[in-house]
Amino acid sequence: MSDRQWLLFLSLLPDVGRRTLRSVLERQQVRRESPAEVLRLPAEVLQSEYKLPSRAVRAIQEELSQWLEETARLEAHLTRCGVRWMSFQDAAYPVALDEMPEPPAILFLYGDHRLLSEPSFALLASHTVSKQGLQELETLAQSLMAQGFTPLVSATQPAYQRALLCAVRQNAPYLLVLDRGLLATFGTDLRREPLKQARIWQAEFEPERALALSPFRPGDGWVASNSKYRDALIAYLASAVIVVEARPDGYIVQLCRELLQHGRTVYVLTPRIETLPGNRQVLESGATPFGAKSL
Repeated sequence: MSDRQWLLFLSLLPDVGRRTLRSVLERQQVRRESPAEVLRLPAEVLQSEYKLPSRAVRAIQEELSQWLEETARLEAHLTRCGVRWMSFQDAAYPVALDEMPEPPAILFLYGDHRLLSEPSFALLASHTVSKQGLQELETLAQSLMAQGFTPLVSATQPAYQRALLCAVRQNAPYLLVLDRGLLATFGTDLRREPLKQARIWQAEFEPERALALSPFRPGDGWVASNSKYRDALIAYLASAVIVVEARPDGYIVQLCRELLQHGRTVYVLTPRIETLPGNRQVLESGATPFGAKSL
């Protein structure tokens, strides 16, 4: 079994999440065991040494052929569609993600991988962002794209959607960070454009000029906790983070404080600082003010 197949196999096992997958790969490296050797281990070793949950152990011990077949089928399909996946041990894994409290153990990538090495920006705003905030965000997005920065966006939150539409309208490249799996987002053929408003300009997702990233298994749907994890991925991946509108004591404020503690530069819009207490909290945490002249 190749490393690529092994990584996919482990990620598909029941109850194996980010922490467990990372732990298994790290333990395997320490014990210097091949995938075949791990699969031959008794159940008690898989549980005590590899910390695999009981359902995952049962899948290996009693349903191995079924899970291997599913892995082979999915690998063939994803490969045909041009999907790549990597673990945190891969040389191409984004170094910036190592600073996350809980970095992805696996990343699925679909599209132009070169965009990961390009300068990028993230415009952060709460889901209750105002109409004026969206207008400011669009102005910023257009300006930064004109300077050669690639936007980090998503298809399921108003602020990210506005930045995504800016990129699509200008036929510009973008990094699409998902809050669910690739197949759940793009459909079985990986062609569906996930943002309905964008279908005016592009009927299907265009992997030739964009890169979609997901830390979730391909078929996984959305759950509430995925949204915060998506926000963290966007913020940690970005070369430049700019807060447009933050809800006071909300997750964006918490996330920016994390970034600042890691020595990252965070910018915050200040023209309306008196009416945006969340932005003031980010500023008082050590963010760099971003004034009206920048808009």
